[in-house]
Amino acid sequence: MRKLIYLLLSFFILGVIILGSGCSNFEDVADEESSSAFQRGRSYLKVGKNEEALDEFLSITRRMVRCPKSHLEVGRLYLTLKSRKDPVAAVYHFRRYLLLESSSREAPKVKQLIESAEKEIIRNLPGKPYAGYLNGLTLQEENLRLRREVADLKARIGLPLSETLKPVQNSSSITVSASPSSSPVSTISKPMISAAAKDYVVQKGDSLYAISRKFYGDSSHIDRIYQANRGVMQSKNSLRVGQTLKIPPLPQN
Repeated sequence: MRKLIYLLLSFFILGVIILGSGCSNFEDVADEESSSAFQRGRSYLKVGKNEEALDEFLSITRRMVRCPKSHLEVGRLYLTLKSRKDPVAAVYHFRRYLLLESSSREAPKVKQLIESAEKEIIRNLPGKPYAGYLNGLTLQEENLRLRREVADLKARIGLPLSETLKPVQNSSSITVSASPSSSPVSTISKPMISAAAKDYVVQKGDSLYAISRKFYGDSSHIDRIYQANRGVMQSKNSLRVGQTLKIPPLPQN
């Protein structure tokens, strides 16, 4: 009889332990956003005090087992905060987030952030052994952008995307007949911009170089575009998809 009582008591204690551990995990998730440290971290981010925000979010990751949002914020700050940049730590915290929130809507973006952090790690290796590899990736991305721009140009002038752009050779090409000595004008000419400024909505994959080539025919006018849009651009690399830019005209000679 005594053994039976001990056995029942053991099962009861085991059940309490299991139930308690389960509740602890739930409370961690519930308590993360309501904790004072999390609230202070968010407040610091709003006013640009990123170092203080990092310390607050780090304090949460040290105290709580389940705190995915704090891990995500720590990872972002370690990747962007110049004074405390640490891509290795950023990867760790991003992976912790994915472990806790693998099916969240943020998961694809976090995986991209991990790739960015890993590139930073490779770029900072002593001797830069993978510099050629990274440069190759950059060139590949630029090549894809150029191909998209060629496809856009063909679409604007009415050529099928599978055709190669060739100069017009026949006698029916457009010519200027003001005088006998005037020479034929090529049907396909260098992109021109009107005397008035134009509005342009930034597309995916755009850069100032690509936009300059699209409107002026070459990439030497990025400063002109940037200066005309200082009110909406913090830097030459701060383009956002959907952003509207003013494309200034070239000065008349």
